[in-house]
Amino acid sequence: MKYLFDWNGTIADDAGRACDATNAALRLVGVPEISPELFDRSFLLPMDEMFLKLGVGIGDVAAAITEWNAAMAAQAAPLRTGAAGFLADLNAAGEACAVISAAGPGYLLAELRSFDLDERFGAVVTEAADKAQVLAELRDGGEALYFGDTEYDMRCAAEAGCVPVGVLSGYCPEQRLVAAGAELVVRDFDEFRSTALGRRLLPL
Repeated sequence: MKYLFDWNGTIADDAGRACDATNAALRLVGVPEISPELFDRSFLLPMDEMFLKLGVGIGDVAAAITEWNAAMAAQAAPLRTGAAGFLADLNAAGEACAVISAAGPGYLLAELRSFDLDERFGAVVTEAADKAQVLAELRDGGEALYFGDTEYDMRCAAEAGCVPVGVLSGYCPEQRLVAAGAELVVRDFDEFRSTALGRRLLPL
């Protein structure tokens, strides 16, 4: 079994930071800011689709994404409950782990190092334009779980033949994760361990 993870909202518990970063990007291009509640309903991947939906002109989307990544890098965020121990146990069991994220490499790789997680993953894929393709390549015909917190994550996991596990993060409501194909929705990794799916699949 391979254990594949999104980063923002999944391992990093950072919906508040992401909402702040989104508003920084919107301010840069002269678009009204949004509330945390609207962010929860509006966050989309790929990110260019989200900014277009929020009213950013197509010519300003690249600048908005660059500003979003810079704002994310400027603000720290905690790890999701149970993430560090979960990854340590997977590593001890010899299980393959990887991060697949649409985020830029600068702050994500720095954050991995700050949490002492850079040695936990055999692969870290940033700026993933097509997560389904990357997931399929990493799955390589075997069994895999993909933990993510958006509809896009769930759809890509299913398309790639992975088991989609939704993480409630403040980026996307539970009903949308389920509608997008999540086989299970949890709030953190400690909760995942306690589920029937977790007990069946984990080598721990």
